[in-house]
Amino acid sequence: MKGMIFICKLGDIIVVNQFKDYNGTIVPKHSFVVIDDKHGVIEGFSYDFISNIMCSFHSEKHKKHKLKIKSNVEINNNQVIGKNINHKGGYIRTDELFYFDKSKIQYKVIARVQDELLNKLIRLSNIYKKTNHKDTINNLC
Repeated sequence: MKGMIFICKLGDIIVVNQFKDYNGTIVPKHSFVVIDDKHGVIEGFSYDFISNIMCSFHSEKHKKHKLKIKSNVEINNNQVIGKNINHKGGYIRTDELFYFDKSKIQYKVIARVQDELLNKLIRLSNIYKKTNHKDTINNLC
């Protein structure tokens, strides 16, 4: 599958088979929300889309801790459109942008977020992009 072009678009929830985090550590299957589906270049590397990472809550204590962080946005089943909803509570990090090249990763589209949530993610990502954020480009190399 690597090297094949798949189509993901703005608002899609995708599962990436394997990716590198900000520190370059290889991480297995993880979900992301596509917040930009335009081609671009960052630090000399081409990308096809930008996404925010999705994370699950492990406990009520974990949920309370993560939602105290202003850049984390809670997501629930009512904000997801599609058949492949996992019915787990979670959050989306808007302070870290993951840049991807579709030809260098394996992924599948599993659902999409509602427009209201998507607009909030884009707005917050743009705010944090101007202040305290991380650009994760390790998946472009």
